[in-house]
Formats: sequence, C-alpha cells, structure tokens
Amino acid sequence: MNYLLPFLTGIGASVLGTLLPGILNATVVKISKEEGMKNACHFMLGTFVIIALQTYLAVFFAKIIDRSVFITNILREIGFVVFLILTIYFFTVKPKKQIKAKVNIKRKRFTQGILLALINVFPIFYYVFITVTVLNRNLYEINYISNILLTIGVLLGTFLTFMFYINLFKKTVVEESFVLQNINKIMGCITAAITIFNFCKLFL
Repeated sequence: MNYLLPFLTGIGASVLGTLLPGILNATVVKISKEEGMKNACHFMLGTFVIIALQTYLAVFFAKIIDRSVFITNILREIGFVVFLILTIYFFTVKPKKQIKAKVNIKRKRFTQGILLALINVFPIFYYVFITVTVLNRNLYEINYISNILLTIGVLLGTFLTFMFYINLFKKTVVEESFVLQNINKIMGCITAAITIFNFCKLFL
C-alpha cells in the first residue's frame, strides 16, 4: 500500500492539474485534429520527457523546502515574479495565425512538445506543493522508489487527460472551440489568480 499511494497520488494530482485549460492541452488537440494521432503522440512524448523531469525536480526541491523557511520564502518570491510575467504575457500576446502543417514541421512535434512543456513552469510549483503536503502529513515515505512511482502516475494521469481533451473536441472545429480560441485569456486568469495568492502570502 505504501508503494501504491505515490502512484495514485501522481495520477490524481496530474489529472486535477492538467484538466485546467492550458497551452499543452490546446496544442495536442490541434495536432490530433489537423495531423492525426501519430503526430499528437509524438508531441505528447516530448511533453512527457519534461514533465517527468519537472516531477523529479519538484520532489527534490520539496525536500529542501520542507527543511528551510528561508528557501521557502525565496522560491515563493521567484514564483511570484514568474507568474506575474506569465500573466502579462498571456494578456498581451496576440494569437498567431494558423500555418499549414508541412512534412518537415510534422517531424518536429516531439521537439515542440519539449519546448512547450519547458515554458509551462506551473507543474514544478504544483508538484512541490503536493510533495510538501505529503511530507507534512506523513502520507508515505519519500524515497527513490516512491519518486519513480509518483512520476509514472503523473505521466499516466497526464496521458489520460490529453486523451480526454482529444475526444472531447473530436467533433468540434478547432476555430469554433471557445476554450481554444480564448486559451491565452484563460491561462492569464489562472496565472493572475496564482500571482495574487503569492502576493498575499508575501506581503499581507
């Protein structure tokens, strides 16, 4: 049961986190509709590489944070600045016009998945919070095996959520989808809420 819990925690946490409309969800839906599931899978594999790395780093940082209030405050300040910049970006950037996919572009979906997942820094802070919660409540022991199981659970949960989005918008024209049309504003609202939360924690 000790080893099952981190796996289930990873699945549950990733499903809840990835269900929020985001650039990764929107992109995988577009690719699946315009280029097919093969290229969508290449994109997902690219994101999985970075998500696995982010999860591992989150557990590593969480262990340090749990032992130091000073580091906690520093990371909170960094998070505040990062999410403030992301909020400004999402509300000011103009959506690019859709470009027809070419054969050479299709070969780069794996790399595109890596790059977009790198831009998406939210999972690091999110999984740090999850791991700190686990440590504080002694839900299970944080070690090498539990970290691997947590990561596998996170990847499985992310995959299930991606497939949910793909099937959800299967019969919807991409240009007509409210979520995909307004993805920048939705992400801006999410990052703005996190920014306000961090501001209150730091200065109030």
